[in-house]
Amino acid sequence: MTKKNLPKQIFINARFLTQSITGVQRYAHELIKALDYLIERGEIDTSRYKFELLAPRRGILHDLGLKHIPMRRVGYLSGHAWEQFELPFYSTGGLLFCPGNTAPVLSLMSGRATVVTVHSLSYLLFPEAYSPAFRTFYKMIVPLVLRWAGAVITVSLSEQEQIIKNYAPDRDRLHVIQNGAISKNFLDNIEGVSTPPEHSSHPFVLFVGSLSKAKNLQAVLQAIDILGNDEGVSLVVVGEGGKTFNKGEFNYSEKLISKVDFKGQVDDLRELIQFYRSASCLVFPSLYESSGLPPIEAMACGCPVIASSIPALMERCGDAAVYCDPQNPADIAGKIRLLINDVSLREALRQKGFERAKHFTWEKCARETFSVIADTIKQV
Repeated sequence: MTKKNLPKQIFINARFLTQSITGVQRYAHELIKALDYLIERGEIDTSRYKFELLAPRRGILHDLGLKHIPMRRVGYLSGHAWEQFELPFYSTGGLLFCPGNTAPVLSLMSGRATVVTVHSLSYLLFPEAYSPAFRTFYKMIVPLVLRWAGAVITVSLSEQEQIIKNYAPDRDRLHVIQNGAISKNFLDNIEGVSTPPEHSSHPFVLFVGSLSKAKNLQAVLQAIDILGNDEGVSLVVVGEGGKTFNKGEFNYSEKLISKVDFKGQVDDLRELIQFYRSASCLVFPSLYESSGLPPIEAMACGCPVIASSIPALMERCGDAAVYCDPQNPADIAGKIRLLINDVSLREALRQKGFERAKHFTWEKCARETFSVIADTIKQV
């Protein structure tokens, strides 16, 4: 086989495998597994394209269980140092796909083919949610990505508007691909989880997300406090913060302590699905969001959704959610009360949610992402 006929090499920046799982890492995990599935199905021609994950030698926390995309551990550094100083060396001779906002400056500025997913500008638009070091690094790296990457993927039209407004990149290189949320594995696990009785004696509201200020858990706590004993509702919180977040302290009255159950990070898919299946509703009142996963996951599980009335969530959830003012705990409380008491509305949202979730599969996200990668690598 001549060099001209060799398959195009696509390297994937797998630093995300060394990180705890929040939204960006979930995106990377599910997208790469979906790409592997497309190879399995023959939708990606392996005689034309060859994928390889490049990861640090140490600190791997996750195994994706891939069948067709090999992983190679390289270098001796870790974190941003590995990404900036060692990854460029090992990713020469092919396209580099970076699914987690950042990319090696050397790769970007040397004209090598790169595709980068920029999930959000929340570090710029909601700075109080992040540490100073995190904000400083992103303010340096993201503009370089937007200027020099061969293609940039972002995850919603509303996020595209913010990127254009704040950085004015070349629009021809900017592509909108909504996050998935549902995979075949997710659907298979839903089938294996029983549905609880409709009229549970202990109804609870579910919050799923990191404990970042941008996710607005404080407003949900206040809403549950406002409801008091009227509806007999408790709150289950799934998620935890990380080093990049300024968690702050959550304030709620002593009488509420018995009504709030912090579960921490839940990585077991069946356990997460059980929470969705059992909850009266998911409350997702983010102050800032680009393409949130939990609302669509909840919909696929038949869990009604209350979401904040911000552009990205209205774009993503359509008419399959009830919307609240995220700045108004009383409004959130009112929407919770409405859903708990209105059986017909709850059922209508379930049916709309099932249909809405069908549009947000990881396989669809992977197909569209691969299309961008394939178009970009043609230019190599």
